[in-house]
Amino acid sequence: MKKLFYIGAMSALLLAACGEAEKPIPENKTIEDPKSSEQKDAEEKALADLEAKEETGGITEKEITVNKAKEILEYSGMGGNDKLISLTIENGEIKAVIDLAPNKFNLPPKDIAVSMYSQVSDALLEEEEGWNTLTIEYVNVGTVSMHISEKESNEIGMYYFPVAVITERLK
Repeated sequence: MKKLFYIGAMSALLLAACGEAEKPIPENKTIEDPKSSEQKDAEEKALADLEAKEETGGITEKEITVNKAKEILEYSGMGGNDKLISLTIENGEIKAVIDLAPNKFNLPPKDIAVSMYSQVSDALLEEEEGWNTLTIEYVNVGTVSMHISEKESNEIGMYYFPVAVITERLK
């Protein structure tokens, strides 16, 4: 009698399990938002930019600050005795005035200015964002200005402004 009871119970369980498997699984339904994903992305980015500006006092991560530009300029584009006369950033244009100190090697000041501009522009191009034009006036030497769209890439993917173009523009 016990065997019959176990057989019956097992059959009932088996049938119950098979019955569950046959039930149709409802399809996942999604509700379409009338806004496109592009609109959502643009709204989220705008909100994130606004929040970033509020947190940083009006400066987003993509805008280069005068302090950051000064740090790069002094480290990469000036000698120890050179003097930074002024530095401003207006509408993405970094404008600096530098008085080059006399050099020990009697190199022409124009050559020094070209070398310094090349070095500071290389460092700024690593930043890539937050500026679009670099204009440096070297006192008693000349001024050179280049737009970020004029950058070139070397064989390892690093950006630079060609020295020949810098030399030609230094007037």
